Amino acid sequence: MVRQAGQRDGEQVFLAGSGPVTVGKAPDNGLALPGTRLSRHHCSLTPFGGGWRIEDRNSTNGLFVNAKRVSSHDLEDGDRIQIGEFELTYRTVGSAAPGALAAAKSGVHESETPDDATYRVADDFADLEALTTGERVAPASVPGGTGSADGGLEGSSAGPGGGPTCPCCKRALPASGQVCVTCGINVKTGRSILTAEDTDVDETYVVAEGVIGWLSWILWTGVYPIASEAFGTRKPHAIRAVAVITILTSLVFLAYEWTGSPKMGSMKNLMLWAGDAKPSPEFLAVMYAVTNFGNSSAFDEHCEEIEAKNPEMSENDVVLAAHEALPPEERCLGNYRTSQLVTHAFLHGGLLHLAGNLIFLMVFGSRVNALIGNALTVVLYPLLAAGAAAFHMASVASGPPSPMLGASGAIMGLAGMCLVLFPLHKVHMAAWVRWGLITGFRLSLWMWAMRGFWVVLFYIAFDVFYTAIGVEDDTAHWAHLGGFIVGASLALLMLLTRLVSARGGDIVSAVLGRYAWTIVGPPNQGPGILQRLP
Repeated sequence: MVRQAGQRDGEQVFLAGSGPVTVGKAPDNGLALPGTRLSRHHCSLTPFGGGWRIEDRNSTNGLFVNAKRVSSHDLEDGDRIQIGEFELTYRTVGSAAPGALAAAKSGVHESETPDDATYRVADDFADLEALTTGERVAPASVPGGTGSADGGLEGSSAGPGGGPTCPCCKRALPASGQVCVTCGINVKTGRSILTAEDTDVDETYVVAEGVIGWLSWILWTGVYPIASEAFGTRKPHAIRAVAVITILTSLVFLAYEWTGSPKMGSMKNLMLWAGDAKPSPEFLAVMYAVTNFGNSSAFDEHCEEIEAKNPEMSENDVVLAAHEALPPEERCLGNYRTSQLVTHAFLHGGLLHLAGNLIFLMVFGSRVNALIGNALTVVLYPLLAAGAAAFHMASVASGPPSPMLGASGAIMGLAGMCLVLFPLHKVHMAAWVRWGLITGFRLSLWMWAMRGFWVVLFYIAFDVFYTAIGVEDDTAHWAHLGGFIVGASLALLMLLTRLVSARGGDIVSAVLGRYAWTIVGPPNQGPGILQRLP
């Protein structure tokens, strides 16, 4: 199935020789196919037992044989292969032109032009069948190697009408059509065929390997997402702007804190200060000792003066009196302000804290941004930050005033939106361990792809577990949970009110199939009102 109709229609390529033939969009492949849904090195064909075996090479959109996603498959005569936009048929010697491998006929419906057609990438839950059938065009022979030809691939064919009717748009499909190109659904199941983001997995993994190579010397172990295949039509300018602002404000904040600048007297009030209980003397003493939020020198001087003038006072009373003697901007505790519900999300407590949150922000946030648009993202991100902050404040209301900062609550809100909008799209993960001296500090690195809902549930499970058993580890787990709940709720509300359309890739459609159309709208309804904004 070729997007550019007629470009490779009916083309035959001979499979021969003893070495593997690589297939992908990079020009150095044995078979280079000019598709947008192919990885640079998508798969390979290897001689095996008198025939050929096809193997996936960790491609973004997967390899399909006879409508089933496979990692490898021993080809038999008549096998239909889906590689990105291309559909090919394998033929053995004697069943077709000798040793022929031919690119597929275009899958455009007879009433459409190639530019009008919508192309989608099939995933595991949908059966991928030929879009059209009919008379095959005369092949143009193309040499594919030397030696005896053991088999090949030939293009599928297209023809008019006589097939099923799409339950969504009611259009009559060709004879053996199983997929409505216009609606992007499998007409048997009513489920949408996922559209994947055009990500070069090979390049992404190479970049990730390089970054993790040096990062692992600082962070010896980690499990992080590195890319998402969730599809959107907008450039994520809003999330990129959030990332830039977060980096700049965090670095300024950290510079003031590390240098003990007097400006921390006002900067500390950008963090979220929550807790209604009166602070204990021990808590105050620790805050002056380990933070630069207050004027520790002035505090120590007041303690000495008060103790000298009032030798009968207890140590705790001296600490409390010294704290009260300082002006508000020199105290170690800040005061709650409504603006802190948002400003806390643009500050971080260290470079690793900042870097970790930025990774999640770009992987999850950019995909949500690409779907719902920039204007809506600008509105939603502060709401997610405020929602996470509200849950955190409720969880620590009975404690002394303490600061909270970081974008992780808002980012978990974006992850919650991903769970609702993109549950089945793949997320690429990386896990590593930098072993100790006994192994020469060897680095073990693993990268793989998994369904988005498993990734989100994996990370939120830590917060559920820690809050359930009451662990206190200086992490605002309730902020994470709150952001996640707010994000998932907002995404579901936008779907139910049809303000945003995920084109059938959302969690409601994934569970209910065509029965979800009356709830969230049919997959061909297009973007919602808010999604049409920039």
